Amino acid sequence: MVKKYVLTGGPGTGKSSIVLALEARGEYIIREAAEDRIKLKQAMGVREPWAEPEFQDGILALQLQRETRIPESVGRVFLDRGLYDGLAYVLEGTPIYQRILREARLAHYDKIFLVEQLGVTKKTVVRKENHDEALALGKKLEAIYRRAEYPLVRIEMGTVEERVQQILEQI
Repeated sequence: MVKKYVLTGGPGTGKSSIVLALEARGEYIIREAAEDRIKLKQAMGVREPWAEPEFQDGILALQLQRETRIPESVGRVFLDRGLYDGLAYVLEGTPIYQRILREARLAHYDKIFLVEQLGVTKKTVVRKENHDEALALGKKLEAIYRRAEYPLVRIEMGTVEERVQQILEQI
């Protein structure tokens, strides 16, 4: 069975950089579905894809597709966000919240790494949150994974390589 390791945390913590560094070391990775969906929609001329009613549905579908296509032969995979992350971006009790929660409960993750904030968060064309919003989302994500009864391993500030080392030492 493939071991799944999730990197979670607020926007701008460096998760994607860590995942790419893991890939450079030969690890199997899954990139962040939301960022890829935003980039695709923007390339198609949609300036603010997050404003579309079906935006979160598209992210969920892409994440599920990626997670179900992990080859058994890889042994382990590092995910830039897990299914539970989607809950932080939708209103509790809504139909999309319920769909994400249902799919997340069916998933199994072996370890959740909570990547600490770097101290500054800059808005970009794919990141709409400011620093305060990013901090709030980080706390919300921590609460979501704790509610799902996943123990969290904190990845402290440091260089990308130091953070990769912190992760590899925990598996």
